[in-house]
Amino acid sequence: MIPFFRKIRKQLADDNRPLKYARYAIGEIVLVVIGILIALQINTWNNEQIDKRKEQSLLKGLHKTFQDNLDNLNYVIDDSRVAFDSSKKLLSMLGPNASGYSDSEVDSLLSDIINYTTYDPSTGVIDEIINSGKLNIIQNKTLKENISSWSGMLTDANKDIEIANDHTFNVLLIYLNKKANLKNLPKPQSIIDKTGMELSDSSNFPSDYDEFMTDKELENLIEFHALNFIYLTREYLEIKEYLEYNISLMEADISE
Repeated sequence: MIPFFRKIRKQLADDNRPLKYARYAIGEIVLVVIGILIALQINTWNNEQIDKRKEQSLLKGLHKTFQDNLDNLNYVIDDSRVAFDSSKKLLSMLGPNASGYSDSEVDSLLSDIINYTTYDPSTGVIDEIINSGKLNIIQNKTLKENISSWSGMLTDANKDIEIANDHTFNVLLIYLNKKANLKNLPKPQSIIDKTGMELSDSSNFPSDYDEFMTDKELENLIEFHALNFIYLTREYLEIKEYLEYNISLMEADISE
């Protein structure tokens, strides 16, 4: 392209001999400038393509991490609802005149109440992107800001998780250890299937829940336990909304 322009320019210059060298010099300058501009444009385009490929790779990695975290969260939310519903049902059975229950029913409810799962999302990829400065590769400003707030989302949830776990393991289970037959409680089948390890659900000691089911202290403990799951579920639903929204943003920016 440039040799072609140079040939035309030379022919024009030859038609007017006095201005030949001036035109030639100016033409050379123009051609050099055009060449530089074209080179810069090509270089800019190449860099943009490189950045786009990096962004696509980053978005796909983030999308998988967010989707995995969402799948895990949905499982945790379901688990939390089971613990809450079982707590609520046991509360309806407790009282000074408690009757009409079976020991196996109480054991089953207690198992659901204490065998819950708390949220433990994968954060390695997200933390690495934020700490390494790779977040600047993402062009979507909203998505970039939302990813930056990921740790803050987890901080609030972790506070409620800590409160719930502390009550379960340091208060409720200590009470149940004295009042109930923990060996009779059904064990989570999912854990048994995964580990292949199973304990007997039969205690050698007789069960007697008459005093247990009329104990006001137990009612208070289960009430607080259920309240913890209300707060936990609220935090989980906010995280779920956050994950779903950002997944939708990523999917809109990811090229097939």
